[in-house]
Amino acid sequence: MVAEKRIKVGALKGPHGLKGMVKAKIGLDDYDLLIDAGPLLTDDGRELTVTRWNAVGQGLVALTIDGVTTVEQAEQLRNMSVSLDRERFPEDEDAVYLDSLAGANVVGPDGAVIGVVKGPIELPAGPALEVLVGDDIKILPLVEEFVMIGDDVELTELGVAVISV
Repeated sequence: MVAEKRIKVGALKGPHGLKGMVKAKIGLDDYDLLIDAGPLLTDDGRELTVTRWNAVGQGLVALTIDGVTTVEQAEQLRNMSVSLDRERFPEDEDAVYLDSLAGANVVGPDGAVIGVVKGPIELPAGPALEVLVGDDIKILPLVEEFVMIGDDVELTELGVAVISV
């Protein structure tokens, strides 16, 4: 059996309301993956089945988790990192999952290789890539003005300036 590849998708922040819902900070564009690609996996080996989600503002989502029905049970999940099994993500030719960019070349507008993607990271302002440039690791925010994602990670002129800092 092939070992699962876990993708960290966020963290549980504590209770939401009185019926055992759990607030979570989730770094996904599509919260339905919490249900469709579940269960959520915790670092201590638990599997949490999300049956419903609800956006609650400030970048947080309230989750209904099977078997969590009280504030006390939700409180026990506070500050837990949660992951999903990458193999359960749906395949979509038009979608690019950031974890799949590890090892991709980072090229400038002229096609010259500038570095190699080490992996994705989540910053307060949004997702970014760690890029190995020579012996240095640079942080490249994933914004349209800096980068285009294809087979390689292609930088715009502004992206080259950002990664050169």
